[in-house]
Amino acid sequence: MINLSESTLDDLEQLTEWILHDPYHFHQGQPEWWLTGNDNLLAFCLMDEIGPVCYVRLDSENGYVRIHTQFAPESVVGKRRLVSAMVQCMSKLIEFYKESAKGMIFNSVSPSLVAFMSKNLKFESVGNDDYQLEFEGQ
Repeated sequence: MINLSESTLDDLEQLTEWILHDPYHFHQGQPEWWLTGNDNLLAFCLMDEIGPVCYVRLDSENGYVRIHTQFAPESVVGKRRLVSAMVQCMSKLIEFYKESAKGMIFNSVSPSLVAFMSKNLKFESVGNDDYQLEFEGQ
């Protein structure tokens, strides 16, 4: 069972550490960007029964919901745990936004993330390392 909990100032130390260990985000810094209430649609810490799995930020972009994710290092959150939480989370987010958005979009150069999102959630490449899921009827 997953929980989408508010990301707060108490998360800054963990976010800083995770960003430093992330081969795709280490250069970005600014852990405050991931906090709830920071000029976004929604920002949260995705939790499972064990604890934090990743941080997520959603932004509105041309009628779509852009997904940003800060993953934990694999030494902290294993792939099986991450996949389980992501599937549950994405199911909830798609259900929530499918009536108010055209779809969802994310940007990534991570081959494993792109493969997972394409295979399991039907995201398709739209160029510039962006991957999009169109909601039917939108």
